[in-house]
Amino acid sequence: MDDRNREKPVDDFGMTTPNLRLADINTSRLRPAQSPPTKETPLQPARKGRLVPIWVWLVAGGFLFLIMLAVGVGVFIYLSWEPGFTMIVRGAPPGSDVYVDNISRGVTSADGSIRVPGLKPGKRLVRVSREGFADFNTSVTGKDREVSIVAQLVPLETKTTLPATIDYHGPMILIPGGEFVMGDDNHTPDAKPAHKVTLPDFYIDKFEVTNEQYRKFSEETGRPQPTNPWWDNEYFTKFPRSPVLGVSWDEADAYAKWAGKRLPTEQEWEKAASWDPSQRKKRQFPWGDTAERNRANVGGTNRTSDAGRFAGDLSAYGVQDMAGNVAEWVASYYQPYPGNQMSNPDFGNQNYVVRGGTYRGDVSYARTTSRLFHSPQLNESEKQNRAFLIGFRCAVAADDARLQERLRQR
Repeated sequence: MDDRNREKPVDDFGMTTPNLRLADINTSRLRPAQSPPTKETPLQPARKGRLVPIWVWLVAGGFLFLIMLAVGVGVFIYLSWEPGFTMIVRGAPPGSDVYVDNISRGVTSADGSIRVPGLKPGKRLVRVSREGFADFNTSVTGKDREVSIVAQLVPLETKTTLPATIDYHGPMILIPGGEFVMGDDNHTPDAKPAHKVTLPDFYIDKFEVTNEQYRKFSEETGRPQPTNPWWDNEYFTKFPRSPVLGVSWDEADAYAKWAGKRLPTEQEWEKAASWDPSQRKKRQFPWGDTAERNRANVGGTNRTSDAGRFAGDLSAYGVQDMAGNVAEWVASYYQPYPGNQMSNPDFGNQNYVVRGGTYRGDVSYARTTSRLFHSPQLNESEKQNRAFLIGFRCAVAADDARLQERLRQR
């Protein structure tokens, strides 16, 4: 038979590959089965794997523990967390201070409203305060939503009607009582911190005490006239309207008592010089926040000027020459403000505060918060060189008995 016509044997896959399961068949190429090992080809022992060091297990375990701890803390915080709430205050006068649990949370805007977010859930005490009004007190309870209140502040009634200006041994200006911000956080360390002070009504001299006024005191009391400054041997008599110089704190205090007044406190001086009652804000200089040297007799001029000659050196209340001309004694010791932690050997009861700039000093010393100090008496160098820079002005409480009698007589 022709080999070409002989039938080729048929491969029988089922007969030559016994006992295959369907799970053993996949779409990949089938590989030929290996022959079982024979005595001539003994099985090779399995290669031993490399052991994992114990420190790896410790690190992995610690890392796993930290993950589980973090997850646990997160779950605890999530389950115990309560969202805060937002309070909206409406209807208050513009610029009102808002306190929640006696902590300041800002001031109301021009429309009398303020939004206070992030309050802890529960009952919160609320106080809304504004100068000239009685405080508004209430409480709010919230959890996770907005809560609105209407703060209706009632204006305080004025017990007496006081004149804005009086003539009491010289013109005086009324400084209405109330709260103002004293101090400054942005300049000299001894003026920190800025803090709120409340004062009663008082009057303060519109001008610094002049040579003419002090001469009358000297003539009536027999006290000596002050020494003339080095730059003019006839200053005291020739310039009656210029501020008196060369007087100690004791002499200034004696004059004030003779005139039925007193020296102003440091707080009174600063309010009269710095506070803008219409804007309810502090001025860096009596006229505003810009150091304008030409507004006042300050910055290295040759001598003092007559009282009121520099019309631009004017505070919001109308008090003059508080930035320039001469510095001024006040009735307060040089001590730190509440909350000031600076160490200063000059603090204490040995020096008095001196306020305001001078005709010789830099304009920076004319800042309304700038504090200088001096011993009650002039030192020997000042006396010998007749280098005098300090004068004074007076103040009086609005309810002073002698002043009230004077006003009734008028």
